[in-house]
Amino acid sequence: MKFAKLFQQVLEEEEVPDDWVQRAVQYKALKKRINKVVDELESIGLAKENMSLDYDIKRIERELHPVLNLSVSPLMKKVIIDKLRELKYSYDITTLGTPENEPKLVELQSNNDTSSCLSAADPFDDSPFYLIKVYTHEDLKFFQTLYDELEGLGVFKQEQEVIIKNNVENLASVISHVASPNAKRSDMYAWREIFQLYIDTQIFFSTQEHSAGERNIQQSREKFLIFMSRVESSKALRRFKHKESVKLFAEFKQLNEQLLKVSTFQIMNSMAVAKILKKFDKRTRLHSKAIFPEVIEKSQQVNILHGSVAKDMCAIIASRLLNIIPQIDDYTCPICCSVAFKPIRLDCGHLFCVRCLVKLQRKNEDRCPLCRQDVLLNADERNLDTAQMSYMKLYFPKEVKQKQTENEKEVFKEQYGTIVDPDAKCVIV
Repeated sequence: MKFAKLFQQVLEEEEVPDDWVQRAVQYKALKKRINKVVDELESIGLAKENMSLDYDIKRIERELHPVLNLSVSPLMKKVIIDKLRELKYSYDITTLGTPENEPKLVELQSNNDTSSCLSAADPFDDSPFYLIKVYTHEDLKFFQTLYDELEGLGVFKQEQEVIIKNNVENLASVISHVASPNAKRSDMYAWREIFQLYIDTQIFFSTQEHSAGERNIQQSREKFLIFMSRVESSKALRRFKHKESVKLFAEFKQLNEQLLKVSTFQIMNSMAVAKILKKFDKRTRLHSKAIFPEVIEKSQQVNILHGSVAKDMCAIIASRLLNIIPQIDDYTCPICCSVAFKPIRLDCGHLFCVRCLVKLQRKNEDRCPLCRQDVLLNADERNLDTAQMSYMKLYFPKEVKQKQTENEKEVFKEQYGTIVDPDAKCVIV
């Protein structure tokens, strides 16, 4: 399938709004402009094999200035100059010097002045070649049109980022209310499970060694469907106590769908730019694909090709939304791998649950299990992190209660395990 049809098909399948389509790279129109560029080059005799073509594009603020550099022999110089004068093209001509002689300016010709003659320098002197800088018209229109379209897409990208940021902020504000641990009917555990599934699915980025980095759009779509399936299987939505939470999850789903759509739009436009530059080079024998990206690289207005919408927005989702509900993995003891309740912070800064450290002290272990500093035997009640303990009670009440029960059973077994089994069921005789 030709790219023009593929481009149109993807936009239709994504149900891209009409205003997005109008701001996309106009691939078909640019293809037609390439035909005009080819016709222009042929009209001034630049399709011959005895000329070496070099190309350059300069950007001055928002205006692009393509320049065609021709290295020609003295005989071809006259032919080219006559043709340029006939068609009223602007050009500069310089004599290419030998290693012993620096190049010298021979002529500066205006596109409206067809009566002036060559300068006093002999056009058939000992210099074997001339450099003619030709300022053509149609390629200027082509690249200026492409630049203007990319500038518009840069504005579009900024607009969409603002919209997504605002949606994230609004979601974070309301979810923090319905999932507050202080609320009478808190949806904290349901939202925590949903956010953990979202983090684990890694929709837009992978942290696995064999596939680390940003996912392509197809992989992201597949991962998003997997996430939705996992949410459904977990029945987390059915555990919502607030009707508002159901609405909020629909908005969270829509937020990710919007991010997928914007990312697809960005990728397709980036592909359109690469394809149209490749086609331009193939038809004209110029090398714009290597030049044009460098020309616009430092342009603040043209940023649709720079960076990733998904990458930027995922960072915001992680920092502003997912972090409003702490995950248990960030508060576990690295020894027993359960919640580090009654946390003891060693002098080295590492934190463990009190039960695990008591066991290590009984074995006369003095080194921190993580950094191996000699700090363990010095730990006592002063190392209890009371602020962390209060935080865990607030955000992990179920886990804390379970950890307390486990600790009590363990202590009981140590003291009375040979007499009474704390796990045995009560029997009434």
